[in-house]
Amino acid sequence: MHRLAALPGGLTPGDPDAGVILIEQTPAPIVVLTAADTEIQVLAQAVTQLPKDFPALRGVNLLQLQQQLSIDTYAEAVLEPAQVIILRLLGGRAYWSYGLEVVKEIAQRTGAALFVLPGDDRPDPDLLSHSTVPLSAVHTLWRYLSEGGVENTVHALEFVAATCLGAGDPPPPPQPVPRFGVYPYPGSTSPTPQPGVGILFYRAHYLAANTAPIDALCAALEQQQLQPLPLFVQSLQDPDLASELVAYVESLPAPGIQVLLNATSFSLAKLGAELDLSLWQRLDVPVLQVIFSGGTVEQWQTEFKGLSPRDMAMNVALPEVDGRIISRAVSFKTIQTRNQDLETEVVSYEPVGDRIDF
Repeated sequence: MHRLAALPGGLTPGDPDAGVILIEQTPAPIVVLTAADTEIQVLAQAVTQLPKDFPALRGVNLLQLQQQLSIDTYAEAVLEPAQVIILRLLGGRAYWSYGLEVVKEIAQRTGAALFVLPGDDRPDPDLLSHSTVPLSAVHTLWRYLSEGGVENTVHALEFVAATCLGAGDPPPPPQPVPRFGVYPYPGSTSPTPQPGVGILFYRAHYLAANTAPIDALCAALEQQQLQPLPLFVQSLQDPDLASELVAYVESLPAPGIQVLLNATSFSLAKLGAELDLSLWQRLDVPVLQVIFSGGTVEQWQTEFKGLSPRDMAMNVALPEVDGRIISRAVSFKTIQTRNQDLETEVVSYEPVGDRIDF
């Protein structure tokens, strides 16, 4: 027997055992389905910068649409009336295969403009081919969203409205945002002779200002008389970005980085390719995996199984393939606020003090 829950645009973050969740949203001309909480965060910031007469927009995280019943119900209530559907998938079509078929069938029947895009900056011709709009438009929208940030997201929505709904003027082209950089955390100081500790985390968190766990790690390191050096990166699987990371670390004054706290998930390995660990070998420091859990702190405190299977796969099993040293979860998801425009909850990562201290 399924447990049915009807929630207003969301559910407890990262709860794989929540039963069948029925998402309650009203229809809107534009609907964005994404696999990333950070993208919902950026969308929530972007809608505040759109004109008041801009077409209504809805957003939902695909983690909330995992069962066939929840997908079918959401499709009937929200996707059927939509004029534009934007679907961002991480991991290819297999990640959400049933949902993709449902969305394609709706677009074919209703004539809605369907954009099917990779959830990262790596091209995926197979995903793009499922779109119903010209590939030039699909590629442009993917460029806006893969560059990321509030400004590019605002322009992405304006591009969709102008291209598909005839609303407003075409926006400026996508503006590049560095794929690798140094995060200027609050209270940061210039490098000192203290032993350096690198902190590596996803660029998506930087663009969404979802950096509370990074700030907490930096503050805790300084309390231990260590020099934090937080760095954001788009993906460690990009060899150019890996080389940029190594070049930056090698350019640091002595003593440089002596250990790396890594908050990116997955592994360096690519499916079907030989495992290449040259990045860690070139850095030549211990790599400790710090985990940003996809669940809530309440789940962690009350359940006996510890991390969810998804967390175990992405933050333990796959990083161990690289030889990283697993530490522990230092932050958990929490509902930051309910966004009335998107009709969904905005989720952020919150650090837990004693786990940061560990």
